[in-house]
Amino acid sequence: MKKKKGFWIMCIIVGFILSLTGMNLAIDQGGSLRNVYGVLWMAGCVLSPISINRIARLSYEKEFPDLVDKEKIEYQDERNAMIRNMAKAKSADNIHWALLIAAVLAFFGDKDGPLWPAGVLMGIFILRYGMESYYAYKYKKEM
Repeated sequence: MKKKKGFWIMCIIVGFILSLTGMNLAIDQGGSLRNVYGVLWMAGCVLSPISINRIARLSYEKEFPDLVDKEKIEYQDERNAMIRNMAKAKSADNIHWALLIAAVLAFFGDKDGPLWPAGVLMGIFILRYGMESYYAYKYKKEM
């Protein structure tokens, strides 16, 4: 447990160093490497909270092992798995139609702009529809 916490504490420190380095260099230097500094800053901003979350989770697991076991059982329950799958399917449907609307807006919105963004969005829309059809056929065949 201490080795795990030590690793995550080190990740927090590295994350803060990365974010401060990226922020300071972007302000001081700027120029052509500004994107690199932005990546450093973003990596630090992502690494630190994830590490803090992992330390909190390790403490929670140590303090309440019976609740952690109960959570694992509930997560693997068939009903909860079905609910998660239904939520994933509904969110995928919403994203599917949002892609179509974005493609239409990109196509009709800017008359002088390039058409490739609309083409890419329509390609993703068609790819998602094709994958949905393929998996529906595959799972229907399996059952």
